[in-house]
Amino acid sequence: MTKTRTSTRYRRRFRVTIGASPVFTLDLGAGGFSAELMRVPAAGSSVSGAIQLNGSEVPYAGEVAWAKPGDSRLGLRGRIGVRFTHLAPEVRRLFDSPAFKQVT
Repeated sequence: MTKTRTSTRYRRRFRVTIGASPVFTLDLGAGGFSAELMRVPAAGSSVSGAIQLNGSEVPYAGEVAWAKPGDSRLGLRGRIGVRFTHLAPEVRRLFDSPAFKQVT
């Protein structure tokens, strides 16, 4: 059963790490992000890493809310949705700010 998203996501491309693996977000918001990667962790897995914001790396912890595997034989990446379980409050406020929500 999937849980309903509690915050809006915006199509933003940020560099994040999932463990030691660097990836880029497809969308991002105060509640979490989605990303494409070759090896997807299972739904329910705990993940942690950092988000590159304004030249600094901000640590996060989260849980894989959903996962869709890719096909490495075809070069298709999988996708995951991560729900934040820990993120600094000032970063959450940044994601909720009008400047972040503006399309650039």
